[in-house]
Amino acid sequence: MTKDIVNAVKKHPSLVITLGAVILVAEVFNRFVPIMTMIVGIVNMTGGDILDSILAALHLLIDLNNLPLVLGAVAVIALLFSVCIGLLLPGYLLTAIDGLDEGPGKKGLYREGIRKYFLRFFHMTLRVVLLAFLLLVILLVSTVPGIVMTRVALTTSPELMVAAVFVDVVTVGVVFASLLFFSVYTYMWYIASLVTAKRPFRLGKQVADNRFWNITLGLLIFDVILVVGFFIIFMIGNQAIKYAVGWIFLTAFFTTLALYLVKFFKNNFN
Repeated sequence: MTKDIVNAVKKHPSLVITLGAVILVAEVFNRFVPIMTMIVGIVNMTGGDILDSILAALHLLIDLNNLPLVLGAVAVIALLFSVCIGLLLPGYLLTAIDGLDEGPGKKGLYREGIRKYFLRFFHMTLRVVLLAFLLLVILLVSTVPGIVMTRVALTTSPELMVAAVFVDVVTVGVVFASLLFFSVYTYMWYIASLVTAKRPFRLGKQVADNRFWNITLGLLIFDVILVVGFFIIFMIGNQAIKYAVGWIFLTAFFTTLALYLVKFFKNNFN
């Protein structure tokens, strides 16, 4: 896999350059609109208790007074994100596929991606963002019974601790499995959309199901690397060095992840 990644990047340096540019723009945006700082601020407002933070986020999302604002924000984010994905992702995936193939590299793959696949990826991303928002709300709601039982067990009824732990384990398992299935099938759906215009989700699901636990283990390893990388970057005191290291790490991480997913699809599709 490492050899294939190195050869693909040598063949198409744009695989790194494109992601590096996108992550740099995201870091600059986060510098002026510190999203992570705002999230941490919301957690601190609830006292730093993760249970209170989840309940506060759920209340914020489903409160009737906030609903028009939340839905409007989701719609704007979905449109902007869909346009960006439609412009960049088809060409990037075509370049990744060509980078993993043998022979000289093709030219004009980004233009081809926009010309042939922009509308398809735009519509797909709209659905993915809306489904992701719906999944987020459902998962937050599903954590409420565990939160309530855990709080009761910790405060007034210690005899419920065993039941609370059982409910918490089941809740964490359901959340993890839901996110896993959603991410795996979404990744394969996008790549399959370059192969067929007729039922690409069905094709992507078939490819993922072929070696589901293999890709699950692979994505789990990527998740661990990402968390460890973020933790190390967070420990850096100098802001300039933190941003530079974060930029390099995320560029390398997402380049490797994209090529891993494309290689997985190619091997199992064949």
